[in-house]
This record gives sequence, structure tokens and C-alpha cells, in this order.
Amino acid sequence: MKKRVLAAFLSMAMVAGLATGCGTPGGGSSDGDSSDGKVFRYAVNTLPTTLDPTKGQSIGDNEIQHAITEGLTRNTAGDVKPGIAESWDESEDGLTYTFHLRKDAKWSDGEPITAGDFEYSWKRLVNPETASPYAFIGDCLKNGQAIEQGNMDVEELGVKAVDDNTLEVTLEHPTSYFLSLIGSSGQFAPLRQDIVEKYGTDFAATSEKNVYSGPFVMTSSEDNVWTFEKNDNYWDKDSINLDKCELNYVENTDTQLSMYEAGDLDYVQVPTAYVPDYKDKAEVFANGNVDFCYINSKSDNPVLGNKNFRLALNYALNRNDYNKLANADTYTAFNGLVFPGLQAKGTTYGEAYDLNSYSYPLDGDQDKATEYLNAAMQELGIANASDITVEVVTTDADSSKRIVETLQEQWQNALGINVKIRQVTYADIYGKVFPEHDYEIGYGGWGSDYDDPYSYLELFKSDSSYNYSQYENPEVDQLLAASQDEADTDARMDELNKAEQDILADGAFVPLQTRNVYYMLDDDTTGINFYYCSLNIDWVYADVNAK
Repeated sequence: MKKRVLAAFLSMAMVAGLATGCGTPGGGSSDGDSSDGKVFRYAVNTLPTTLDPTKGQSIGDNEIQHAITEGLTRNTAGDVKPGIAESWDESEDGLTYTFHLRKDAKWSDGEPITAGDFEYSWKRLVNPETASPYAFIGDCLKNGQAIEQGNMDVEELGVKAVDDNTLEVTLEHPTSYFLSLIGSSGQFAPLRQDIVEKYGTDFAATSEKNVYSGPFVMTSSEDNVWTFEKNDNYWDKDSINLDKCELNYVENTDTQLSMYEAGDLDYVQVPTAYVPDYKDKAEVFANGNVDFCYINSKSDNPVLGNKNFRLALNYALNRNDYNKLANADTYTAFNGLVFPGLQAKGTTYGEAYDLNSYSYPLDGDQDKATEYLNAAMQELGIANASDITVEVVTTDADSSKRIVETLQEQWQNALGINVKIRQVTYADIYGKVFPEHDYEIGYGGWGSDYDDPYSYLELFKSDSSYNYSQYENPEVDQLLAASQDEADTDARMDELNKAEQDILADGAFVPLQTRNVYYMLDDDTTGINFYYCSLNIDWVYADVNAK
């Protein structure tokens, strides 16, 4: 195994601390091929929120589900292939899918996986009693949103097990990304009703309180190490090369880098502060995350409900300078909402539409910022910019603090307003602050759940549960609704782009950046896939070369 020499800027104290603080993850050998067979080891700095696939709500949650569950299809970095369903039929109007399940598909305990397991799972997802934070992802199913909102009975959902091996799915509207979505989002995995009901609120709380439909089973989650082993009952087990995967929870990303250098991890994301030193050694991919500031348009602070003031915030920001100061220029300064790498019109969304022709200049525009500020002050009856105070909320992470401090400095210097900062925990900002609209401006972002602009744009749909901005624009709502019924794929994409243009014209949020992930992968590890929708790292088909 070729391991990089530890860079001089990583202190020896940090490395020495590993001996007492972390130990060697799983006790495996440095080349990943040990008495346990082929083992892949990596780390994350945030804990999974749940291992219940219905209630997962983060990329980290979904990356685990992608390994321990199998949907009707399997989406590997955009390549959609049969999963539990060996084939399917689609109606001419694109509204009905009939899935034919393979008869050799089994749960990890040997029981057959049936169409009823999918029907139960999907109904559990949209059932208001489940309180799934991601229930909205089932809106594409017939009556899904109405059930989720408590307006229809769950039995009215457009999913029916015709028999053990046949599942009929009816959609609310034609959904071009449906097969891709159900192959990469854990919420559409099958569930065993007997297991869920047996353990109740403890379902999936530990490895033994679950059964698994995917390539791997979880065998342990002790001592901040999640261990996954090959599922011998998986229908396609011959395509799985790894015997084991060890996922370590290591909060400090500097420590993760040291562990990689010491041979204790096979993959590591390079911390932002160290990217300049590792740029010649690291690989990079754009992970689809778009970061921005939400603006609570209905907060108690009247300036944020004013379109001209929101536009002043956007034109006052020099995103190129911001990116250098806040992110060491490791991300990409961005002035839009939809990730430009999505597929559209036979190319990418970024190539199909000229964002710079309808958005704010990346270097900002002081004259326009002043013009919009003056218009806002006149409309609001404010005499001096110094009488305006806004608060920006973010998490307590050092990187987030650096970002909002950069915004604070630029806005205060360019507009003469006062900007305060409030920091809360990561759990609070997404669990309370944003959902309860307890903020004025908030630093956040979004990663797409599927390869389509709608996943980003629905954040600004008036009735979306993720409309943290409380933004309302009837034209945007109309365009998004029309896009769901538009059969012409190019015309549909134009409708979605027009919705993005309208959202930007309203200054509904403050775009900041798209994220680039710099990483290092051990030379002996192959078959790792990276994706920009729903999950970032996919190690299901990884392999470790034996020595």
C-alpha cells in the first residue's frame, strides 16, 4: 500500500494522540486485507440521525441505507439497474409502473422479500403518524401529498401488491426521475412489518433490531464504529467484493487526516484548511451541495420582507472574495440555486442555461447594491442604513462561523448596516430554527435527492415543508406545478429554469457556493463511486487488492 508521508503542518502531538484517543479502527492491517478478509475503512464527523430508512434525513443516513437496503432499482452514480425488481413495465402516459420482483430476493434472515414489503414501507413513509421528516419525497406517488397532509387515508396511496412478486405503482404525475429516485433514496427500501412492529420505537436502534435487504448487514455500532459485513442472502452477492466495511465516527477532521496518513483509513476527505497543501495529491469531485443563506421573508424584521433590501444583500456580496476568505477558495463561488452539474437537455444544466445572464455578478455590484438599499429604505421609511440591524444564524462549527463573519464584514462595509451573528448546534438549526422559522437570515444549503432541478426549486414552493424562507410567489408555484405535468422534457426544463430566474429576481435567498470535496483514496482500493444526488460516497462495489 502506498501511503502519503504525513505533511509537516500536522503536528506530532496530533498523531501521538491517536494512540490513546482513537486506537486503530477495527484493528485491521494497514493494507485493508486482513484476517477479516477485504475491509474498507473510512470516517465521518457527524453521527447518523437514524438507521430507520423511513426516517432518514441526511446524506450520511442515506449512504448507510444504500449499503444495507435494496430498492426496486439500484442507482450507482447515475447508472440505474434492476434491484429487487428484475423488470418493470411503464404505461404510455408514464403514470403507472408494474414491477416484477425477482423470486430469489431474500432478507438477511432468509425470508423472501415480497411486494407487500414495499407497499407497507411506502405507506409508512407518507403516513402522518410516522412523522417521517422526509415524507415529502413520496409526493410523486398518487395521493402521496394529500395523505402526508392528513387529507386522505393512507390506503389511498398509489401502491399495491398485486401478489408476492408484483407491485403496481401509480404516480401523481409523470416523473422522469422516478426510477433513479427509488434506486438511491433509502426511504423507498422495503420494510418487514413484523420486525418494525416487534421493536416499535426501537426498530433499527441497534444492529440486531433490524433485518437487511441490501448487499451488507450491519453487525455492530459499538465504540463509534459502524461495522458492515457482506450479506450472504443478498441476491447479487457474487458482485460484492468486500467482506467488511468499518465506518468510524471521528468528529475532528484533522484527526481523520492523520488516521489516513497512519494507514488506519482507506479514504479521507481533506479538511478545507489543508486543501492548498494537498491539491497536488488529492482528487476532487463536486458533490451537488449548494450553500446559501435562507432569508425569512416573514420574520419580525420588516426589512427582510422587502424585495429591494434582499436584492441589496445579493448585489453587495462579492462571492469570489467571499470564497477566498471563507473557504480558502476550495469551493466554487456560485450565484444560482440549481446545481449546474445536473443533467438537462442532453448536457448539463449549467451548460444549457447561462446563469450569469439572469443572476447577480460574482464580483458584486456596489452601485446596484446602493440603489436597491436606498429604494428599500424609502419604502420602509428608514432614514439611515445604520438604523438597520439583521441577524444571521449558523451552527457552532468553526467553519460556519468563519463563513458568516465574512458575510458580516462584506454587508456592513458595502451597505453600512449592522449584522449580528447567532450560533446554535447543528441539531437545533435543522431541528428547530429553520423548521420553526426562528431566524432572520440563516446559513444553510441543500443537496439534491434526485437528478432534477425540482429537488432544489421546491424549497421555494409555497406549500413545501422545506420552505424555510416562507417564500410565496404564485408564478413560481404555477411553473413548478406545470413542470410536473409537462410531457416535453425540454419544455419542462425551461419551465424549471424560469422558476429559478423568478426566485433569483425576488432575492429570495443569497447564493454562496457549490461544494467541492477533496479526498484521498488508498491506491489499493478500487470501485468507489461518487455521486451528486442523495449520497456522495458509494462503496457497495468497492474492492481491496490483496497483497
